Amino acid sequence: HILYIITEMFISIVDKILALPKPDFNGKYDEFVNKYILNKVSFLNTTYVAQLHQVVYVALGYHLLFLISYYLIKPLLSKLLISKNNTELIKKDSKNRTRNQVAMHIVSFLQALCILEFCFLAIYEDADYYFTFFKVVNEAKGIESISLMNFDMSKLFDLSKIEKRMFGFTETNNKITILACGYFLWDMMISAYCSTPAFMVHGVVSFTVYSIGLSGFINYYACVFLIFELSNPFLNIRWFANHYGKSNNILARINEGVFMLVFFLCRIVWGFTQITILLVDFSQTYTRKDFQLGHAVILGLGNIVLDILNTYWFLIMVKIAKKKMLGAKASSKTKAD
Repeated sequence: HILYIITEMFISIVDKILALPKPDFNGKYDEFVNKYILNKVSFLNTTYVAQLHQVVYVALGYHLLFLISYYLIKPLLSKLLISKNNTELIKKDSKNRTRNQVAMHIVSFLQALCILEFCFLAIYEDADYYFTFFKVVNEAKGIESISLMNFDMSKLFDLSKIEKRMFGFTETNNKITILACGYFLWDMMISAYCSTPAFMVHGVVSFTVYSIGLSGFINYYACVFLIFELSNPFLNIRWFANHYGKSNNILARINEGVFMLVFFLCRIVWGFTQITILLVDFSQTYTRKDFQLGHAVILGLGNIVLDILNTYWFLIMVKIAKKKMLGAKASSKTKAD
């Protein structure tokens, strides 16, 4: 019941933000957008700029959440999780850079929960397209159901669905794309101010990729690749555990194991499967007049690079986990001796 209330609250807040009217400023907003933004880059078409104000509103919403996290939530966390005798951690935690990082991780955690809610909603509403390879058809009863126990490899690359995957549109996926663009717009701006260049580049690339989606190309895949965010809550909990010196806590260790498992499943297994399906879709539609070759190249290469990076990061995590396990065994053996 509590989860349902939270879910409805998230949806209501998002709908209210997206329903805010476009600014006017005596016609100067449209004049500015048409003169300096419209068609300046290929994806900045009329479809995109018509929703640009919503992207900006979402970005401002995330910045408001950042300020609330910085001034209210972060001090509360520090009071609850840091011992008064731990002067070294208190000193580190009070630095402005650390305060920014804590607030950014709070926003990242809540953003992942919010965007995943809409991703699952999009997939649930359109399960016929997202899980064709798990479909069970009972012709006698005229019933179609989805079962994870009946995997059909021949349906994995269902070519009959390509038209919708490449050129279709759903309102929920459009909301997801607006939310993603708004978050990554905020992310690249805040990273430029209080993070490293690498994180700023990540924000720029992610903003560009989802801006292409907002321009009307492969709307279907908006929720597909944001399933990556499933590992994000566990990653942020892991960061908080390390920051507040709770990494040896049993719950933190369980979170570490769950994080690695979810990371592997959603970023590597799911990631490589979906980029393969996307490339097959590209190969079947690239001759169409409305196929956007430049956008396809950016999306394809971007996702391939990201999948390779995810694999590299996962191997590093496995290596670190292995060292920890061997270190723990050696320590236990020494104590026993």
